[in-house]
Amino acid sequence: MNICIVRDSETLRYAAEELSKYLSMMEEGIEAHIRVGSECADGIVLGLLGDLGLDADDVDDPMIDDVIDLRVTSLTGYIAGSNERSVLMGVYHFLKSAGCRWVRPGNGGEYIPKKKMSGHSFTYRKKADYPFRGQCIEGAVGFEHVRDTILWLPKVNMNLFMIEQIIPYNYMNRWYRHTGNTKMQDVVEPPYEVYCEYVKEWELLIKKCGLQFHALGHGALNEPFGVRHMISGMHYDVPEETKKAFALVGGKRELFASSPFFTHLCMSQEWVREKVVNWLADYLEEKPYIDFLHFWLADNVNNHCECEECIKATPSDFYVRMLNRLDEVLTERGNDAKIVFIMYTDTRWPPIVERLNNPRRFIMTTAAARTPGDMYSDRRCADGIPTWERNHYNSKRGFDLVLSFTDAWKPIFDGPKFLYEYYLYTDHYKDPGYMAFSRNLVKDMKMLHLTGFGGVMSDQTQRCFFPTGLPATILGEFEFDASLDEAEFFDAYFRDAFGADWKAAKDYLEHISALFPTDALAQNTDVTSQDTGSEDANARQAGVIGNRTLESSFAKITPLVDAFSATVEKNRALEDPCHKESWDILYYHGEYCKWLSGIYIALTRNDIEGAERILADMIDYLSEVEEVIHPFFDLVLFIQRTKQLIQGK
Repeated sequence: MNICIVRDSETLRYAAEELSKYLSMMEEGIEAHIRVGSECADGIVLGLLGDLGLDADDVDDPMIDDVIDLRVTSLTGYIAGSNERSVLMGVYHFLKSAGCRWVRPGNGGEYIPKKKMSGHSFTYRKKADYPFRGQCIEGAVGFEHVRDTILWLPKVNMNLFMIEQIIPYNYMNRWYRHTGNTKMQDVVEPPYEVYCEYVKEWELLIKKCGLQFHALGHGALNEPFGVRHMISGMHYDVPEETKKAFALVGGKRELFASSPFFTHLCMSQEWVREKVVNWLADYLEEKPYIDFLHFWLADNVNNHCECEECIKATPSDFYVRMLNRLDEVLTERGNDAKIVFIMYTDTRWPPIVERLNNPRRFIMTTAAARTPGDMYSDRRCADGIPTWERNHYNSKRGFDLVLSFTDAWKPIFDGPKFLYEYYLYTDHYKDPGYMAFSRNLVKDMKMLHLTGFGGVMSDQTQRCFFPTGLPATILGEFEFDASLDEAEFFDAYFRDAFGADWKAAKDYLEHISALFPTDALAQNTDVTSQDTGSEDANARQAGVIGNRTLESSFAKITPLVDAFSATVEKNRALEDPCHKESWDILYYHGEYCKWLSGIYIALTRNDIEGAERILADMIDYLSEVEEVIHPFFDLVLFIQRTKQLIQGK
């Protein structure tokens, strides 16, 4: 058979190669020849909607909108899309219609059934319900973790990836130094230049898949002044001349909390603004393949400049002034990249004076950072937005307040926007079975239309598949098509991930989720407040502390895991590599749950020291097996989250 690509671009050729590869895996004897051209009598043609004369009336912006249109009968027909990324996703849609499934990143996450494809037909057309669907780098990750994630995203209908910071050193450093691992000492970390090469490889993969490439975010304010953010806690030797650009806070111009990441600038000084804007424009010239440049301010609170000029305007007024200037410079240079600005901490409040001169250049995002039980809706805050005070940040939260702030911004900007969420940052650790957590994600994706936001960027670890990839998959698939049936989707996922005993695995994880009560294990503050320290640390200690009524529930976990162990061991011998890996993960996950139950039993007895001792032993165990489970489990974020829960700090 032939696979014809209308144009010989990298992404279309990759789509053709993927189609050829998986067809040959499904049916022995299929040999596909990739050719360039729009005529493909004996095969499948891949191209854009316009290339194939198909309807494109529902495409408003080809860079953003994903439309898949395909018709294949007995390996003859077409797979088309509104952009090349959509064609690639169309290939995966066709393969999924024949039974393929990518349950998690990596080769071990591929379930590819044997099937006579010459008798398979599928017709499909769909525009994605939300144009922004993807992930941002977070946690502790290495090159392979991010590489495999990028290649996996279009398989589950996600269309973007964000590499935050110039070089995301702190995320990579945690992995390559094996932070938190008690069994790996004196690890030799790769030089900084190696990290730079890794980032280049990721960027190439993002473009190969045709994904929206989002870049930068926090961490760029001080780079133009020669201060490179690497990791919090480092010593930075900053010249006095450079400090003149820093915000004056508490009578001092210095790094806030000893970190460039947390340090604002003295934005009333024109030379400071110009230096940042020109640096950003130069950065885009160096990387013209960036589609969306995120220009955010510093990541902390109560740290804006208090000099006599800066106090004459709000941070949002200075922010919009810089956004306008960046738009002007990019226009002068002929660069059409979108600029993403963020409604976050102090910039939740809109500017008083400034307005965006060219709204079409911009996309808005906002950190949703909801508290437990705060579901998506169209409700606004009855009290309106609180009064802004410089360096007296009001950390009041709630999604109704997010929408109220968004309304307040509408006179300045009423264009495309997406939510910046933290589902798989540390929230998933409160539900070790992932089942209740997954249902809440489905509810959110089905309620997302009420918010007016065009999708979700998930700030998350790329290692969140312990015990399954169900939550991460939901974020892509249900944003692409919110009409999917939850029960059918869950059953299909487990069937493809676990094989013949899939229902036993699903029922087992349902029991695990039920025995770890989500409400009691939730930290009762949002992640932004936790990370910036702008809330009462005691609020982090959830309902498990001293709650003796939960002890009996936690006591059932070890017997449940032990009773299921025979089923797990039987299935670890399966021949299918995807099914075998799923059951292997479930084995280690069972041991993990047994350790967790001990910690939580101690907490119900208000035995904080006992919980800490068990956690220390648990970390030793997880350190020993990290070599096996690291693609699926982020030890660093698990330790961070569990210590916060136990210690409240």
